[in-house]
Amino acid sequence: MRKILLASDLDNTLIHSYKHKREGDICVELLNGAEQGFMSGKVHSQLSSLPECVELVPLTTRSVAQFERIKLPESCYSRAITTNGAILIENGIQNEEWRMSEKRYADELMPLMKKLHAELDGNEKLNVVRIVDEMYLYISCAKPEYVGEFMDRYGTLIEFDVKLSGRKIYFLPPEINKGKALKRLAQGENDARILAAGDSTIDLPMLEAADLAIIPEALDPLLKNPNRCVFKGTGDFAEFVIETLLAQTKQ
Repeated sequence: MRKILLASDLDNTLIHSYKHKREGDICVELLNGAEQGFMSGKVHSQLSSLPECVELVPLTTRSVAQFERIKLPESCYSRAITTNGAILIENGIQNEEWRMSEKRYADELMPLMKKLHAELDGNEKLNVVRIVDEMYLYISCAKPEYVGEFMDRYGTLIEFDVKLSGRKIYFLPPEINKGKALKRLAQGENDARILAAGDSTIDLPMLEAADLAIIPEALDPLLKNPNRCVFKGTGDFAEFVIETLLAQTKQ
């Protein structure tokens, strides 16, 4: 059977915050001892017994440390890509060649990142100002009403791909993105069918690069890839992702 590789975002795609916890959900992330992230019990069970023809590759904007907090079902993956495509982890070990090849793009923008960090650090309207894994800068606004102010001020920086996600604003080197990472990963996959699942505009490069994109309805008008499965329900997007994946194995 033809191999299927599913590159999947994590937050709000396979897992969700404690704020949206439902009965039957399984905790998959602790932060300072407190339950932080959850997964549908059904999805957890399905990931524990994926068909042999399927490889799951988490592909997340999370830092390495943030990713390592997540405890996905045992043996459901062996490779993951963090930091918006900048770091490949294979069997728990960072691929140094991959990291260094991406870091050169971040290094070109590091002086500007450090300047922005110094400018924004300590601002009472921000909860977080952080350079992540030496690859990109992000800030988190203390209140939703502050987002517009910072986007107006920094959203048009041409050096970065500036992305908004909730109260977080990401300053991403244009050459470091999930789409490029997925294409690079797929080069060694011969005849594999490449699926991608994601929920935000940060995921769009990855979704465009896939043979089939699995998306919520909100991304439908933004995606150019005609090969898509769109979640229009009110249930669990993660369950839709895995059910779509499993349906592909039967074709």
